[in-house]
Amino acid sequence: MVNNKKTIRVHIIDDDPADFLILDELLLGSTRFRFELSHFASFDEARQELLAPECDVFLVDYFLGRATAGDILREARRAHCEVPIVVLTGADSQTLDDEVLELGAADFLPKGEVSLPLLERTIRHAIRHKEAERELQRLVKRDPLTGLGNRLLFEEILESSLARCKRSGGKLAVLFLDLDRFKEINDSLGHPTGDLLLLLISDRLKAVVRESDFIARIGGDEFTILIDELHSVGDALAVAQKIVRALAHPSPVGGHELNITASIGVALYPENGDTPIKLMQKADIALYEAKRKGVSKIQCFTSNLQTQLERHLYLEKGLRYALEHDQFELVLQPQWRMDNQGLIGFEALLRWHFGADGMISPFEFIPVAEKTGLIVPVGEWVVSKVCEYLREWKQLGISDCRIALNVSPLQLKSGKFVEALESMALAHGVALDQFEVEVTEESLLDGVEEHGRVSNELVRLRELGVKIAIDDFGTGYSSLRYLRQFPADIVKIDKSFVSEGSVELKEPEICTAIVTMARSLGMDVIAEGVETTEQFSSLREIGCSLGQGYLVSMPLSFKEASDWALRGRTDCKTQ
Repeated sequence: MVNNKKTIRVHIIDDDPADFLILDELLLGSTRFRFELSHFASFDEARQELLAPECDVFLVDYFLGRATAGDILREARRAHCEVPIVVLTGADSQTLDDEVLELGAADFLPKGEVSLPLLERTIRHAIRHKEAERELQRLVKRDPLTGLGNRLLFEEILESSLARCKRSGGKLAVLFLDLDRFKEINDSLGHPTGDLLLLLISDRLKAVVRESDFIARIGGDEFTILIDELHSVGDALAVAQKIVRALAHPSPVGGHELNITASIGVALYPENGDTPIKLMQKADIALYEAKRKGVSKIQCFTSNLQTQLERHLYLEKGLRYALEHDQFELVLQPQWRMDNQGLIGFEALLRWHFGADGMISPFEFIPVAEKTGLIVPVGEWVVSKVCEYLREWKQLGISDCRIALNVSPLQLKSGKFVEALESMALAHGVALDQFEVEVTEESLLDGVEEHGRVSNELVRLRELGVKIAIDDFGTGYSSLRYLRQFPADIVKIDKSFVSEGSVELKEPEICTAIVTMARSLGMDVIAEGVETTEQFSSLREIGCSLGQGYLVSMPLSFKEASDWALRGRTDCKTQ
């Protein structure tokens, strides 16, 4: 609300001194409000003022030499100027008011009708309207927990800062920050403690950076920092190091003293890009590299990371082409019983031959598919192909072999996976109890973060008769905590505990613990990566019931797998 006792700062943009004097005389004669006026006589003067306005309202003459108020309004939009703009004109045109209002003007006044009461009312309404608009924007563009900006506001502020840098030849840096092992704290101590920690982190960030810089929270434990008016790369790294040191101090939260570390990725303007999306993308890539190196690491975007980015974009384009032209292949690796080598089913493994590049490893293209969201249509292709395989087996009389398919957390979060699987199985005339869905521990943790969405999807799958297997078991940090909370029938011991270059069983104690725990919960256990008879024998001795690995078979083509399924045994010579 406009305070009558508060001085209202009015900037008048008009190339006619006589018109300015008229407005000056009117407003300074007000007995209701105190007005403070400044005059800008050209478009160039006004454009500079829009970048950092120090007023409550602009009064703008429509005609400004070669420019118009429309140019001012467009410039204000580019600069994200939030000060209301009222346009005045002496021209007799019924279309000008529509034009300027569509461009964002707060109001439009014919000069011939201007009076002090009209000006007072117009200025008051313009300021009130803008204050209400700002409040709505604050709610939409602010993180409700910390009060920091969100991604939308960060991108707008960054775009405005880039516009200033391009005019002045300045530099800036974008920092992406991610707390190390935040999920572990959230999961072990609870979300209220995690929220208190995020509030503490945001306070420490505000204490470290300058007021001219900008901080946003763009995800659960992800923050972005805009370092404006930068002189060198060293300045950006110095700020990043200050942040890492500030966050590393012991953090008393909810009766606990926590030791927090953070990783930071840095991208620079103009070296790494000239648009918000390019800089944020590259800061994100640098952050990924920093986290890959360990905790409390800082990584600037480099030419090597640029090469990785180009590879990422190349693979993304290739994946889209492969989807459109059916260039994927699905191979099947046998899963078998330890006691009699009886075949129980297969795991479906996705393969991609990409032109002259040959075979692209899933370890390379699956992360790209997940990061771009392509994993959802790729996953639908896999389900469709598995349905085709099962339909052909049904025609061959094979009904006791199931096929396991890997499902990404993104597929489950989409909320469409269960319906897609059910409808495709129905269309192909195959039973849902021949499907097995493999999810990683990461999926289980994400299920908690997503308010049970993943868990609900798994429950629905199980109700339809689909088996649920937890893949890569033992590699996460919350395995035991969440194993009881999620519907699962099978636990898969990760290959790193079974073989990983070893002739003997690599981690016999861990394997024993997993088998004992799973059996106590009524679950089957599949050991992945069984490659030697020594590993096979050790696993059988500790009570592991099922196996999968090169000792028995490499992944097979559909025809080869069909032959195995017809035999019903692996013919493995391990007894």
